[in-house]
Amino acid sequence: MEKRNRSHILMVGALGVTVVTGLMSTPALAATPAPGGNAACPATDGVTPTSVTIGDFMPKTGPAAATFVDADKAVALRIAQENAKGGVNGRKINVIVYDDQANAQTQTTMATKALQSDKIFGLIMTSAVDSAYPIFKANNVPVTGFNSLPMATDRNAFSATGVPSSQYVSTATIEKLKSAGVTSAAIISHNSPSAANSARLQAVAATADGVKQGLLILDEPQGTHDATSTALRIKNSGADGAFLTMFTDGVVSIVQALRQQGVNLKSINGAGIADPAVISKSGTALEGVNAQLAVVPIGVPGHPAVRTYANGMKAANANPYSSIAPVGFAAADLMVYGLKLAGPCPTREKFISALRNVSKYDAGGLLPAPISFKPGLLPNGNPPKCAWFVEVKNGQPVPDKAPTCGKIVDVATGQVVG
Repeated sequence: MEKRNRSHILMVGALGVTVVTGLMSTPALAATPAPGGNAACPATDGVTPTSVTIGDFMPKTGPAAATFVDADKAVALRIAQENAKGGVNGRKINVIVYDDQANAQTQTTMATKALQSDKIFGLIMTSAVDSAYPIFKANNVPVTGFNSLPMATDRNAFSATGVPSSQYVSTATIEKLKSAGVTSAAIISHNSPSAANSARLQAVAATADGVKQGLLILDEPQGTHDATSTALRIKNSGADGAFLTMFTDGVVSIVQALRQQGVNLKSINGAGIADPAVISKSGTALEGVNAQLAVVPIGVPGHPAVRTYANGMKAANANPYSSIAPVGFAAADLMVYGLKLAGPCPTREKFISALRNVSKYDAGGLLPAPISFKPGLLPNGNPPKCAWFVEVKNGQPVPDKAPTCGKIVDVATGQVVG
């Protein structure tokens, strides 16, 4: 009987704790004995001579669940790959998945449980809310993830796709819209702090890059909303392009409403539409819509890291095109990377100090361009200039041949600083 090495995941949520296994199966390797020095390491939460326990926060349920689907499986895939090689310094990595439901109160409750009861070492964060960051900062817990504003300032928090910011913005998305002839953009976000911040930044980027702001909406509901009313506001604004930063269902409903109202914009940028399943369910509504990805898209030649990710997700019966899943994979890679840098006796401080000195990280080739965690324009580095875009053509997500790199604009002054 063939032996299998499985990643072990605990899922924690309102319905209790469930053990989830078998998200990825790989041929077993000979077990790597724990190094002799492991037993002598100082006591550290989440660390034993043979294992390291980390958490994974994401919305498994609630209005954000469809956008974040399979992010936990992408995390499991990357961790399973490392565990199949013997783990990090002889320690296998265990992951506890917490369903925070993209709800601030739930996330805070889960954070307390993760630290006080489960004694996690660090955390992978792929969520739409950021209420738990003060708790993790106060306890110096390493956090890897994406696009939460505390990752620009909290020394313990690292964005796997480049430092997010409310002070600086790249013009890459506006450059993409301009390339299609857009001169006036409707900029719309749902009513979460991160999404609203992204919309405000794009409004500044548009002005700096010579594109008019036709409409700015920062409070589109996250769940059920009046997409027809929003479509009519876009139509009446005279905008000939749109930037929609919200959950995938919200993007689809607004695009469909625009089509129904006979509004044909020159270009629409919307989150989550790079998934063939989403495109198929939407009929022809998403034709010509593009999505900005923080990672290299599936289908771009010459990127073995992307093939490894996509093949692994398919083998695990998971969707590699899920908009957040590849970011989850990169965040897990960053956690592994930090554990390696922390050495044979890892502590939270060693992890944070070592990773904060890294200036060229690319998630094994998964990012469009290397990123830095050293202080730069922001305490935690510089915002990323580059993004890779995918456009729906003939019912399929077709990646651009190369990433689009913009200019970095100071939001306060509107001046280009990088």
